[in-house]
Amino acid sequence: MFDLNGDGDVDSEEFEKVATLIRQQTSIGSRHRDHANTGNTFKGVNSALTTYFFGPNMNQKLTIEKFLEFQHQLQREILSLEFQRKGPDENGNITEADFTELLLAYAGYPPKKKARMLKRVKKVFKDNAQGISRDDYLKFYHFLNNINDVDTALTFYHVAGASIDQATLKHVAKTVAHVELGDHVIHVVFTIFDENLDGQLSNREFVAVMKNRLLRGLEKPKDTGFVKLIQSVLKCAKETKPALLDI
Repeated sequence: MFDLNGDGDVDSEEFEKVATLIRQQTSIGSRHRDHANTGNTFKGVNSALTTYFFGPNMNQKLTIEKFLEFQHQLQREILSLEFQRKGPDENGNITEADFTELLLAYAGYPPKKKARMLKRVKKVFKDNAQGISRDDYLKFYHFLNNINDVDTALTFYHVAGASIDQATLKHVAKTVAHVELGDHVIHVVFTIFDENLDGQLSNREFVAVMKNRLLRGLEKPKDTGFVKLIQSVLKCAKETKPALLDI
């Protein structure tokens, strides 16, 4: 979509033309265009971002690989900031309760239900807390990036009458998302979502909450052209080089 001349890369002019068109499709973006009666001086996409993509003189090309690397680094940085906000201990770990709060941040649960889940986690891991490392957290988010495929796999298990226990979830994570989740992380996840503590996971509720977590509260479209811009670039990149999107 951005490659107007079909040379396989995107230059600054192509990027700005498409970005402008996307901004004009939103009311907020339209109000930020330059026009005399408002005195608005909006100059396009953030200059730091365009400098990163195209260099200080705007004479470099943006390749698919470079954009995917940008997306990869941005996502890891956001996840690392979330993790650090919980105040890791001297071993670099956060508590199981902190991990629970991060997972349920956008679940939309009533306060009482969320408090009940946190209480259950604190009770189970009161005497055998191991903590969650940054690496564990990043691996779990990699798992979330494949939540739609995980949803399909868990649905097949459910239709076949197979129980979704901890071993099943670990197997699905490895075969579908290609990530090795630690036993302790899976134990914490089951403690969160296993209301009756029967060792079985309610895949419908689990998947719904994880999808909301992945969207970070943006399941309802926000009227900002920049979000549409990044989503459009990422969609094109996924269709072209899907294998490069893994964390």
